Amino acid sequence: MRTRSWRVVRAALAVAVSLSLVAAGSSAAQEPGQVTGLSAVQGEGFTTLGWTPVEGATDYQVERTPVDASDQPTGPARIVGLWEPTRTVRPDAPTFADSGFVLGQRFSWRVRARVGTEVQPFSAPVVGTTRAQWGSGPGAASLRTQFEQTNGASFTSDVNEYAYTAAIDAASARVRVVEIGRTLQGRPINMFIFRAPSPLPSAERISQTPTVLIQCNVHGDEPSMREACLILARELAFTDDTHLLDIMSRANVLIIPTLNGDGRALNTRGSSTGQDLNRDHSLLREPETKAFAAMLRDYTPDVAVDGHNGDAEDLPVLGPRHLNVHRPVYSELKNGLIESRIYNAAAAAGWFAGPYSNGGASQETILRNTFGLKSVLGILSENREAPGPTRPGATAPENQNRRTYGQLWLAKGMLDYHRDNLGEIQQLIAGSIAFQRSNQGPVYFRGAYPWPVFPPLLSAPDVDAPTPELTLEDPPCGYFLTEAQFSGARPEGTVERRLRLHGIAVERASGSIGLGPGYLVRMDQRLRGLIAPLLDGQAVEPMVAGVRLQECGKSG
Repeated sequence: MRTRSWRVVRAALAVAVSLSLVAAGSSAAQEPGQVTGLSAVQGEGFTTLGWTPVEGATDYQVERTPVDASDQPTGPARIVGLWEPTRTVRPDAPTFADSGFVLGQRFSWRVRARVGTEVQPFSAPVVGTTRAQWGSGPGAASLRTQFEQTNGASFTSDVNEYAYTAAIDAASARVRVVEIGRTLQGRPINMFIFRAPSPLPSAERISQTPTVLIQCNVHGDEPSMREACLILARELAFTDDTHLLDIMSRANVLIIPTLNGDGRALNTRGSSTGQDLNRDHSLLREPETKAFAAMLRDYTPDVAVDGHNGDAEDLPVLGPRHLNVHRPVYSELKNGLIESRIYNAAAAAGWFAGPYSNGGASQETILRNTFGLKSVLGILSENREAPGPTRPGATAPENQNRRTYGQLWLAKGMLDYHRDNLGEIQQLIAGSIAFQRSNQGPVYFRGAYPWPVFPPLLSAPDVDAPTPELTLEDPPCGYFLTEAQFSGARPEGTVERRLRLHGIAVERASGSIGLGPGYLVRMDQRLRGLIAPLLDGQAVEPMVAGVRLQECGKSG
């Protein structure tokens, strides 16, 4: 698919290079090995530093010094960054996203190359004032989350989140907040619905129009995207930025800040029962995942992001890999979005991006795979929890700010991706639905599309090759379920209810099947890729072991 460039800082960097040289008083005479052309462009929650490469440099150190309005130091200089060419798709164009500072402060930056163990001279400094937190002046735009109020020292509590959400809902005509469900302990699962000038009145209307979804917090101890989502919600509600207004005039934006409210309150990965909710998007054993599945069924977003924290880079990302996902959907997300658009935009902005490398390649229970199986162009977004080698010495609040604003950058980029490529995205979705309904080709219980290392990035997704015992070369036309299997009571809820929450169609079995009274789930429907993993006794994690049918009779 053709994709346009992300809203990156390339043009601003080009201007800033010349301005910074003048501001820093650099001259033609440079010391050997000294970095030249240093520029600083202020982004939201980060500063993009760019410079001219030094021949033979193996890496670069980034120094930051707080300064006053007269550009005099107010604190010690610190090495806050390490730029390594092996971590980016643009080793010939070094840029570094410095982040973690208190927003609105003023700094001086310098960069120096290292050639092996030899440290080269620092560049001339460049000075700039970072952007303050978004929203100022009287009124609701000046709302702040607990995270923002403490400059990343504490995360937003559930009580603070609910008050913040209600305040935005009451103050902006562009937003409607709906409760899509409740956690096991009774916490509301809220969803922001944004549209300019005002939200559409129903899920049905929203489903009929372009829609982007951001799921912000399914693992309770991974709250960075949640904090980014709450900041983004305030911006969408009150911004006068023509670009964001244009996005909201063309599409609905759905934001679920906290799916796992119980886990967030406990600061645990799982829910209050210990269940990893990101391993429950197919089986739907928990109230949180039931609510989310019903939302997907009713609102049918085109593009989605599933936010997490983990792995080895600033922004590890990954698309669906389950082999039941329509190949063009997998290919676009891998090649067109992630390895082209996101990697290149991240390199221009100064973030280290790469493929997420930890497990779950083909589990239909994981949301990024469930998205693909439901013909949604969805990706997983992670980020490194610890400062790591590229951001030495960062304190906990500094690190939390880096993680949150990196996720905010990615979320906004996904809004751009949807707007820029809507026609092609809709064609991919239509093709995926038609493919699933055709019931042609093998069905896989497990097995992943390949995701080889993209040179020169370091992290490598795991390999999960299909095996004969987990493959149906000749898929059945459907599955027969007995009355007891379909509607019998179970602790996690009846199969009938959970299939309905997914949106899987079920009909009474006709007498021609010859298996007695029961129910027929045909394969030739939109969620074909999920049906066999849920209803086949050979599957890895089925809901129930139905009977494979090679003859299903006519519908109706």
